[in-house]
Amino acid sequence: MRKIFITIAFLLPFVASVQAQQSILDKEPANNASELNANAVATAQLGEAGIVNMLGMLQPTGQADNTKIFDAISGFSFYVTQPGKELWRAMAVKAYGKALAKSADKENQAFIISQLQVTGKDDAILILKKYLGDERLCDPAARALVKIGSPAAKGTLLLALRGSQGACRLSLVEALGDIRNADAVKSISELIGKDKKQDKVALYALANIADPVSINLMANAAQKAGFTYDETNATSAYLLYIKNLAKKNVVVAARLAKTLSSKAGLANQEQTHTAALKLLADMQGAKSTPLLIDAARNNNPQYREAALKFAAPYLNPTNTALWAKELSIANDGEKAAIIKMLGDNKAASALPAILAQLNSKDSGVVVAAITATGKIGQDRYLSNLLQVMKTGNAAEITAVQNALLIMKGTTVVAKVANVLPEMPADVQVALINVLAARGAHDKIDGIILLLNSSDPKVRAAAYASLKQLAGEDNLNQLFVLLSSSTQANETSDISAAIIAAIGQMKDKSVESPVVLEQMSKAAADKKQVYFNILASIGDKRSLAAISKAFDQGDASTKHAAIAALSAWSDVSAAPELFTIAKETNDPGVKNRAIIGYVATISKSGYPADEKVIYLRNAMQLAQTVPQKKLVLEKLADNKTFPALLYLSKYLDDPELKDDVANYVSNIGLSDKNFYGSEVKQWLEKTLQIKKGGDSDYEKVAIRKFIAEMPADAGLVPLFNNKDLTGWKGLVGNPIERSKMDTQTLAKEQQKADDIMRKGWYVKDSVLNFSGEGENICTTKQYRNFEMYVDWKIEKEGDAGIYLRGSPQVQIWDTSRVSVGAQVGSGGLYNNQAHQSKPLKLADNAINDWNNFHIIMKGENVTVYLNGVLVVDNVVMDNYWDRKQPIFAKEQIELQAHGTHVYYRDIYIRELPE
Repeated sequence: MRKIFITIAFLLPFVASVQAQQSILDKEPANNASELNANAVATAQLGEAGIVNMLGMLQPTGQADNTKIFDAISGFSFYVTQPGKELWRAMAVKAYGKALAKSADKENQAFIISQLQVTGKDDAILILKKYLGDERLCDPAARALVKIGSPAAKGTLLLALRGSQGACRLSLVEALGDIRNADAVKSISELIGKDKKQDKVALYALANIADPVSINLMANAAQKAGFTYDETNATSAYLLYIKNLAKKNVVVAARLAKTLSSKAGLANQEQTHTAALKLLADMQGAKSTPLLIDAARNNNPQYREAALKFAAPYLNPTNTALWAKELSIANDGEKAAIIKMLGDNKAASALPAILAQLNSKDSGVVVAAITATGKIGQDRYLSNLLQVMKTGNAAEITAVQNALLIMKGTTVVAKVANVLPEMPADVQVALINVLAARGAHDKIDGIILLLNSSDPKVRAAAYASLKQLAGEDNLNQLFVLLSSSTQANETSDISAAIIAAIGQMKDKSVESPVVLEQMSKAAADKKQVYFNILASIGDKRSLAAISKAFDQGDASTKHAAIAALSAWSDVSAAPELFTIAKETNDPGVKNRAIIGYVATISKSGYPADEKVIYLRNAMQLAQTVPQKKLVLEKLADNKTFPALLYLSKYLDDPELKDDVANYVSNIGLSDKNFYGSEVKQWLEKTLQIKKGGDSDYEKVAIRKFIAEMPADAGLVPLFNNKDLTGWKGLVGNPIERSKMDTQTLAKEQQKADDIMRKGWYVKDSVLNFSGEGENICTTKQYRNFEMYVDWKIEKEGDAGIYLRGSPQVQIWDTSRVSVGAQVGSGGLYNNQAHQSKPLKLADNAINDWNNFHIIMKGENVTVYLNGVLVVDNVVMDNYWDRKQPIFAKEQIELQAHGTHVYYRDIYIRELPE
């Protein structure tokens, strides 16, 4: 007995440690800094032995997921490097060293070494030293020593270099360079010339160390490479060497850079030539100006552009004067480039010299001077630019226009408007654009005068600018213009201006009355020009007016009305377009209405599930193949299961199947939750249909998707579109049924089935309830599931869906305010302890289809109505016994509540426990 007590006493701390480790891992990954710190403290409290044990839990690579241990240890390593945690840091190093020695898996060892890189100081050097000869672990160990960076770490790396080979040698050389170990220069230099890969790493290391003794070696290697970027990267390494050497001796480094620049230039290696010039500019700063000015004279435009770019950070009044002086002797190409650089950097002291170039005979120089003047001088020199514009060519006019568009200052609009009448036509066009872009509303009268210009370009620009200049106070002028306009493009511009002006009205209630009054006064052939204006307003009065115009108008008016309805400001015109398409006998009218309806639904803000419902309606009206293809194409943009289900129905249509096969495969492969025997059949059909093009690649993806489908049944139909197979009548409630013996239940079930068949029937692939009878129930019981179902009710309709035999996901006519239906469908109506009302009202109109996506896991229910989340993971009360949780497994029921209800496309997927 005493031995047992001793054994238990011995094991208790171990068991506690294991439990503590598991508790830490269960909390990984941390969601925030607070959790990360808490887990780190808990890890520290395990002590050295506990950390070693946790790392001992790491499984060989590929055999298990070590992520949680990695996360826990990584978080701990970071935490112990913070100020005040030195004791824990030292403990971590000891623990990691012991765990490293015990591990036999190279990847796990590499992870532990990476933690020593985070936590280690000189106390980790002896641990890491052991792995500097290991082909896999040499690199992480060397990087950890670089991070430590102490003299001892430097010495350890250099000692390991002797006798090293292969990839391990390369890692050590690179590390010695990164740690800037000057004592390693000789050893590294001796490695050069034997292997190009080794040369590349060695030259990089010497460049980082940047010891003056390496000057000749580095320079010769770059010259041997022809100053190009070869396999050894010698030229790049030499540039890095000069850059790092400048931190120690800028004079010597500048001399080397100047020599390299010269030699590279002679060798026509412009990339190296430019890189060396950059080094010189960075080393000498503003003092490099003479060198950069000389470089700016170079015949190579890329080199010249680079010199000007390098000059920009170091501009000051003194060297700006040197650049301005250069303008007097530079050729035109150089002048333009220098002016651009000065303008881009707003070199104010250069402005006099730049202004002088506005008179240049070279247009490129003038354009550069215009741009620079605008950037530096802003509106102080606006008169100068307008003068150039008056006599300038097309490029110069455009340059001034662009300068005015971004010019700051309060005088721009006034000065532009003042000179506008006296300017040539091309300039007037540019200035009109400037006034429009700057929204110069108070200058619109001057623009209106130009509406009668004899120059067609000026006239067009003036009309186009109205929408950016017009305000509410211009409406009368615009309506007069609209009534007299005879040109379609001008009429369109005036309409756009009226729409913009109306949009500025504060009282929205008077928008449509204002337009409708004007339309009533217009001649019969002019009324149509008001349609698009009403479409932009989009209220009920506007819609009624357009609908009336369609009903009473001639062919031209009907065409214009459909165009306006199709351009409506929101989706409210869609029902009217649908009605037109449904009722007309004119194929042309039907076609335009269908196109407009489909476009309206597609661009609406409706959720995807709701778009599918409305586009299915359009398919009922489509008569021609192009119409059907249009509807299906837009429907396929909605990657939902209802869309996939509907599209699958057309895989056997010879005129549509090629397009539909693409749609079905695209949606089918978009979500791994879309699986089941029917989905598999649909995808297999697409394999048979797809031919040519990229179909071979697509087929590979489809076959892979099918092969990886989960083994369970997936999404299966609850309703077969033909009869009541799989359904039964309602017998009592779950509690009552549980008390019945088998014989009694069978007898009652037969009675219930007889009642069910009187009220429930199938017509046109839709499950109907006539309004008389009881609930219809699934023959199968369900635990966790997701369910898709479309439903439709009539006026005063009331119904619901019982989940696990319990009421209910509510369905009702939202106009029934007296019973609270205004909140909408989808809520858990019979809940008392938990939320019963839906989050949002998302019902479609009475006699329109709706879609539920219901998810039930445990006691919790989530409901999407027409793609809108209306119930968010809410516990469902047990209506039959409120003291008990909802039944773990029961039937699904469609409620009978005295009104006609329609259901279609009912699918369910059982979810794992």
